[in-house]
Amino acid sequence: MYNKNYTNYKKKYSKNYTPKKAVKNFRDLEVYQKSLEGSVFVCSEIINFLKASKNKNKDKNLDDYEIMIENSIVKNMLHCALSIPHLIAESHSKRFGSGTECLSILDQVMLKCNKMVAYLEQVRDILNTGIETDRFEEEIKKYFTTRQKVLNLQRVWKKFIHEKP
Repeated sequence: MYNKNYTNYKKKYSKNYTPKKAVKNFRDLEVYQKSLEGSVFVCSEIINFLKASKNKNKDKNLDDYEIMIENSIVKNMLHCALSIPHLIAESHSKRFGSGTECLSILDQVMLKCNKMVAYLEQVRDILNTGIETDRFEEEIKKYFTTRQKVLNLQRVWKKFIHEKP
């Protein structure tokens, strides 16, 4: 016969549910908070690396190419990391407008998250920063997670935009 015992079901699927906090402004968005954390990590670690590198470059006679590569990667990475939270804030503001510009801005955010993964891998593999590889892997995972959450946010906003009267 059929067993109507649902004890396993209850244990397996009953998790403590806590609703997410209401989004009142862009600072309440988790993607904004995580991207801001990522940009703070990048900036603080890169500033420390550049300070140490400046002293090291005085002692060593490095090629101009090595210095040019280092400066190029660092400059582009810093610009990319710092722009992601700004784009999320801009997109949040424009989502209340009449167009779909907020969705294209979120596309830019996802592109920059992918770029940040590439920059982090380049810094890890090309430059001797002295930062542990695990720390880079942790940041790379954060950017992939942020990218996925931005995609989910974009899908929700797309529904919201198309449901407007």
